[in-house]
Amino acid sequence: MAGGGRAHLFSPAGRRWPRSGRTRERHPAFRNRFAALATLALLALPAHAGEAPARVMSLNVCTDQLAMLLAKPGQLVSVSELAGDPSLSFLHEKAAAYPRNAGTAEEVFLARPDAVVTGTFSLHNTTALLRRLGFRVEEFSFEQTLDTIPREIRRMGGILGAGDRAEEIASRFETELKNVEASLCGPSPTAIAYDQNGIALGSGTLADSVMRAAGLRNLAAELGYAGMAPFPLELLVVHRPDIVILREPLTEAPALADQITRHPALRALKTSHVGAYVPPGSWACGAPAVLDAVRALRAVREEAAPCGKAPSG
Repeated sequence: MAGGGRAHLFSPAGRRWPRSGRTRERHPAFRNRFAALATLALLALPAHAGEAPARVMSLNVCTDQLAMLLAKPGQLVSVSELAGDPSLSFLHEKAAAYPRNAGTAEEVFLARPDAVVTGTFSLHNTTALLRRLGFRVEEFSFEQTLDTIPREIRRMGGILGAGDRAEEIASRFETELKNVEASLCGPSPTAIAYDQNGIALGSGTLADSVMRAAGLRNLAAELGYAGMAPFPLELLVVHRPDIVILREPLTEAPALADQITRHPALRALKTSHVGAYVPPGSWACGAPAVLDAVRALRAVREEAAPCGKAPSG
């Protein structure tokens, strides 16, 4: 740095801390807050670590779905704020019966659950702190493929002491998925899941796995798009997929984010089935409800290209 000085960070109290490995005195407010949280954490530890937790808190919209399906009455004490969002949570109506949380450590300390369930892709600082303070935290990776969902169902059942119920749901899921895949026939129509703001769902998404299970070829994935990626409307018009899957409007009021999906050029694709929908929230998470999305797209696929008949256009 200029002048040979060392880089500094600014503390909340206005003091400058050198960027070095030496330990510096923490601000008194930080020490007091950490000590208070540590005390609460000690009080929160489960009395019988080997037993199914009596009180469970979910911090993730996807663990919400599994926990609401499998928890015994009174066992699930809180779900995430997103559990009530119909675009993300297929069980949003059921979520109304549970207190909500914003996924903060303070809320966990106050609730004092025996176990916390959450996803691996968020709240890293919170889960790390909770573990350091002795809380039992169970993280779910929710890999974006249909064949991994039964494993997550069984795991949640094991955590909640609902193994029999979980096995029943997981086995039913596996059987139906096998039946759907066994009934697939060619040729496969092309499809694209075109979301708000012109976002396409490409390879590596649960939507891609759902489309393939329904007998569709994901245009975005075939063109090299991965994850949730901006997809130009012009490119969609040029390639003219057989099916365009749109987000089902939850209200009649138009939104700015929906302008692209309402564009006249999209609606003018006469050889395409534009406006195919999956039930809201059905493919947002790796949960049993995703089969509703498979069923919906399978029906659209049969309409667009009945077995043995090539897609029109």
